[in-house]
Amino acid sequence: MKTTRVLALLAACALAVFCPSLRADDGQNHGGDDQGENEDCQGGHIDGSETLIASVDLVPTTNAPAGAGGFAKLISENEDGVVQSSFSLTITGLDAGVYTLSIVKKSDGSTNDIGQFQIGGCGRHHDGDEDGEGDEGDDDNDGEKCCNSTTNGIVISDEDVQLPDGTDPVDVGQILISDLNGNVLLVGDLVNATGKTSVKFRAKLRLAPGSASLQAAGKAQAVGTARRGRHLNRFTMIASGLTPNTIFTVRVNGQDAGMLKSNRKGKALLHKLPANLLTVRSVHLVDPQGQTAVRAKF
Repeated sequence: MKTTRVLALLAACALAVFCPSLRADDGQNHGGDDQGENEDCQGGHIDGSETLIASVDLVPTTNAPAGAGGFAKLISENEDGVVQSSFSLTITGLDAGVYTLSIVKKSDGSTNDIGQFQIGGCGRHHDGDEDGEGDEGDDDNDGEKCCNSTTNGIVISDEDVQLPDGTDPVDVGQILISDLNGNVLLVGDLVNATGKTSVKFRAKLRLAPGSASLQAAGKAQAVGTARRGRHLNRFTMIASGLTPNTIFTVRVNGQDAGMLKSNRKGKALLHKLPANLLTVRSVHLVDPQGQTAVRAKF
């Protein structure tokens, strides 16, 4: 994979970044009967709309130098599977050197490297460099200003950060900044909000029928927020076309999470989930025979 870097800037110093994408999802359905497409992750091919607005505090670990920190901003809008997003970071207090930017996915806990950035010591690039290396593709960097001090930090703009292929922004659980020895220095958590972190997720989805009830339909709405360690979840799911007077199992992310009974007209209302909505990938109503009657993919 092509080596990447972000050249540091202070105040008015210039910034250059090259962040290749990594393919992290093969796009296949790993679920099973009635699982639907890509329900092993959040976002992607949804039937409806989802919005994520996150301002994430980058909290220093015990490996970080004194005074290190920063914040990240992640914004995403998904309309029927068409995603528009931005991802930017401001980092302060790290020593001069090369660092790795990574994300951890909520769906499977995997860590995916996005690229590397350099703080300080970037210098100028000239044609005819003695070692003949590092010139190709760097013409735009000729004459750029680079600073060795890190007291004011660096900025990585949203134009310079590309998430790995197959990774939806709402599936980002953590943001990691590590040194070249693999020591994590800064952590931004989008699930368990710490510090000044603020995360808001909103979804309005149409339900899809399962094999148990091809006439089933309905809608689901969810609002999940996290701010300074506190969570607020609001959820509503209205289904129709179900088998009347039947008790269904509510299955969240493939795990049983309660029971729900349809009325004599085959309708059911679910108004609460025992789960953090920032981590919900799917909700199924499963009939007594174990077949999905209706589902929502987040």
